Amino acid sequence: MGQASRKDKEKQVESPVAEALPPSTGAAPAEAWRKPAGLTRKGWAVLAGVIVFIQFPLIHYALFRGQADVTATLPYAQSFDDPAVVARDFFSTGAYWRVTNGELLGPAPKNNPLWLQATLPDDVAVEFDVRPEYPDGDIRVELFGNGRDPASGYVLVQGGWNNSLSVIARRDINAPSLDALQRRAARIAERGGGQGTDLVATGVFKKDTSVRVESRVGAPVQSGRVYHWRIERRGNVLKWAIDGTLVAELDDPFPFNGKGHDRLGLSGWESQLFFDNLRIGTPDSMPATAMKQEPVLPPGPFEDDFNRATIGDAWNVTNPGAVKLEDGALVVQGVGNRPMWLKQPLPENASIEFDAWADSADGDMKIEAWGDGRSFYAGDPRLQYTATGYVFIFGGWRNTQSVIARQHEHTNDRAVRDGAAVTPGQRYHFRITRRDGLLSWEVDGKPFLSLQDASPLYGPRNRHFGFSGWQTRVHFDNLKIQPL
Repeated sequence: MGQASRKDKEKQVESPVAEALPPSTGAAPAEAWRKPAGLTRKGWAVLAGVIVFIQFPLIHYALFRGQADVTATLPYAQSFDDPAVVARDFFSTGAYWRVTNGELLGPAPKNNPLWLQATLPDDVAVEFDVRPEYPDGDIRVELFGNGRDPASGYVLVQGGWNNSLSVIARRDINAPSLDALQRRAARIAERGGGQGTDLVATGVFKKDTSVRVESRVGAPVQSGRVYHWRIERRGNVLKWAIDGTLVAELDDPFPFNGKGHDRLGLSGWESQLFFDNLRIGTPDSMPATAMKQEPVLPPGPFEDDFNRATIGDAWNVTNPGAVKLEDGALVVQGVGNRPMWLKQPLPENASIEFDAWADSADGDMKIEAWGDGRSFYAGDPRLQYTATGYVFIFGGWRNTQSVIARQHEHTNDRAVRDGAAVTPGQRYHFRITRRDGLLSWEVDGKPFLSLQDASPLYGPRNRHFGFSGWQTRVHFDNLKIQPL
């Protein structure tokens, strides 16, 4: 058989389908596929009309929904004894808000506020009690919102961001902090020769600016505890207190008010929240006891030999059932990373000395230093705990490792010493020193571990000492703190 010519090959390449098909037996030749004709202008107009007709209720709602309804008046007081009050006085776009056993239940609202259908005055006072049933924190209130949409005014969050922070937010809870805006204004003013250093004059703060004020007061939230909130605004200044202690305040140069900014909403995220005893009026008609600032104690020195019957007021105990004084020493067991914090602040550079011993070969002696003095772990015990300061663990992980960690116990930036460290019943003397970014740890007078922190933890959130632990029974005694 001879080879096909080049011309024949080109024909075969050009018409592979034709070559593959069997010869026709009388059927009409198939027509080539043609693209269907598109819609005419009239067709497109009909389609658009159908879409508008179907979506008309949503379009009408978005464009012409108007002001939120008003079914309640101020002053307002509600003890939630009547289950019908939710439908009568409130409005929500989601979550099964309801009254149960004389309390208002918000079961994991997922940022669906329950809006009170009453118009707020420009100067307002709001008080209520709230009890979270889960250790997730994240209690929220919307103030001067539009009565329908979350984050349409101010948002107050207690125990947000993994139950670590409380915030007053303007429009957006994840907005830049007020401190960040102030630093930006200072840079702008510096470039301008020092003129116009305030937020408005530099153009940093405008009517549509989103910002937040952060605080550690009120966080972390403890499940089952009843908190009493008071919020009040006079003029430009919004103040928020929990249990009589000032949490945060925001001086807003462009305060929200008027239509679209005159509603109150109770809210939350994934926790189960119980609200009660809601009262709303003006600051003058609802005078409050003075909002007290947390007492500010001078930093060290400090000593405690625990030779007494009760722990006393010098300490902030976050897990009362897990700590006690026994035979002149502090005993912790089953603490679960809920420290007993010393209220008196640590000096920035200091030495911390104490004795420690364990009853079990599991070891796990733990303290926190230069933390915030209030935080504790309140989440799933299977998950990682993030401290607020430096963590020192002697014989952790069933007596296999000792570490100095900056906030995170399980990351690779720790100082680590492998091997067993704890002998049951043996008494150890620890000395921890900090000089700027260098942390040094001695055991029985000998160097044990050190950590150099290139970005040392300083400031009001990092100035406290705490005895801590996980499950094992550990004794502490003879605490002595000295400034360096």
